[in-house]
Amino acid sequence: MVPVRKGSERLAKKNYLKIGQYTVLEIALLKAIKSKAFDKVIINTDDPELEEVASKYGVNFYLRSENLASSQATSDQVVLDFINHHEGDQFYWLNTVSPLQTISDIKNFVNISEENNWESGVTFNKSQVHLVYDNAPLNFQWENGFARTQDLKPVKCFNYAMMGWSRKIIAKLFDGKLFDEDTTLVESSKWSGYLLKNKDDLELITMLATVAPDQGIYL
Repeated sequence: MVPVRKGSERLAKKNYLKIGQYTVLEIALLKAIKSKAFDKVIINTDDPELEEVASKYGVNFYLRSENLASSQATSDQVVLDFINHHEGDQFYWLNTVSPLQTISDIKNFVNISEENNWESGVTFNKSQVHLVYDNAPLNFQWENGFARTQDLKPVKCFNYAMMGWSRKIIAKLFDGKLFDEDTTLVESSKWSGYLLKNKDDLELITMLATVAPDQGIYL
């Protein structure tokens, strides 16, 4: 599924904005199609007008209820609703917030899910940086000299470019658990880590789109 909420807050109408010749939504749809990784591609939205977009690209359309379209709706509620209304054993969330994720990232994520028969999965980027949380170091110590960056234990930062769930996780979703300690973490390319959250992000991603590799489409 490619979820699209009509009323995004941080960047208004985010999924309707253009990067090059395509909207953010169209980029996600075209990559989902060109990856050939999915049996079915579905727009999951509260905007009935997007049914025309679904028809244009030959994908399916699901109009979710208004109570799942507010900023208070949680991702686990959206996923649970989608699984309850569709057939299949494996479900994937291809996120529009990561418009530069590569075709290889998408394929790799789906392949790993099938090989591991997982309950859930999410993409991440690895980084070797000195990390402090609430004034306490997480992957280094202040004592005995300042650790070299190359010696640090890498941290894993979720980018949410791709997420996935098996039908057997329904009970956990019902309890509000989108992910847990059994979730498979899948490393993706740095291109998946450029997230579209605000106007500055849009300007940067628009510039990078001209040089980003393995996009499957000409932006």
